[in-house]
Amino acid sequence: MSRNVKGFTLVELLVVIAIIGILVALLLPAVQAAREAARRTQCVNGLKNLGLAVQNFHDARKTVPVSARPVGLTSAPRIAAFTHLLPYLEEGNVKNIFDLKKNWGDIANRPAVNKVIPVMNCPSTPEAADRLDGLPEASPWVAEISVPTDYSPTVWVDKRLMSANLVDRTNNTTGSPDNEPGIMEYNNPKAAFRHVTDGLSNTILLAESAGRPFLYRKGNQVTSDATKARVNGGGWCRPASDIIVSGLSADGTAETGTCALNCANGSDIVEAGYPHPYHSTFGTSAPYAFHPGIANHAFGDGSVRSINEDIDIREYARFVTRAGGELTPQQ
Repeated sequence: MSRNVKGFTLVELLVVIAIIGILVALLLPAVQAAREAARRTQCVNGLKNLGLAVQNFHDARKTVPVSARPVGLTSAPRIAAFTHLLPYLEEGNVKNIFDLKKNWGDIANRPAVNKVIPVMNCPSTPEAADRLDGLPEASPWVAEISVPTDYSPTVWVDKRLMSANLVDRTNNTTGSPDNEPGIMEYNNPKAAFRHVTDGLSNTILLAESAGRPFLYRKGNQVTSDATKARVNGGGWCRPASDIIVSGLSADGTAETGTCALNCANGSDIVEAGYPHPYHSTFGTSAPYAFHPGIANHAFGDGSVRSINEDIDIREYARFVTRAGGELTPQQ
């Protein structure tokens, strides 16, 4: 008795495999886009929490938290604004073991500064959340202290941009070429929202500067060996992690350029040498995100907005200065 055995021919099987391959190719970008959308939402929520913490700090103290960092190599404590925010981020236990009379890099503070603060990390960052920064003056430099943050205050607009006529000369009444301050100005314990005459909704409080201390340019890590190239900054407890807006060249390799966002997450301190020939012991971070085409920012009014990476440094600087009197792009 004969039986007809039904099955696939080789051609039919190859056609099915090809169709499945096409469907996977079509679906994969959509899945990746959905995942990035979820990560971007988490990033926005993190910045909202940080912005709210600043608001609550201001309500309690009538000032904003600022980083204290004496210029040069000094034994005086260098304490970051984010350290003061810990109790407002439900991280009071970390603040309690941080000795404010000692520098962030003191060995006694390592149990605190080596703690991951989840709200300070953007999930789109490809680096591990528990990666470590290091003491900038150490030779050799070792990644052994301070978990990084992917967000930082924009504390100044670099005076070199004004000298190069790349940003507006503001209404600074002294007429001096000093750096123009943002909301959380370095070393100014009296900085407060009342000084933000440009309007809190028009002034950036915090910007993404992701991936530090590793150096990234245009989406690519320069090297996985941070002893060969890195940003001076990254640790959440480091005042040097705050952003001095200096502008970059289109390829991210040089400062004082027209690129405001996403060209690089900072300047290479290894190539420049420490202390930096221009920034001295201040940080070399720049606004940078791993979200396609944008970077998220928290504004003084507590809102979080995505700024397109195509924004010119002149327009970006208008958002950073707290009392420049300039017209921001939406005005």
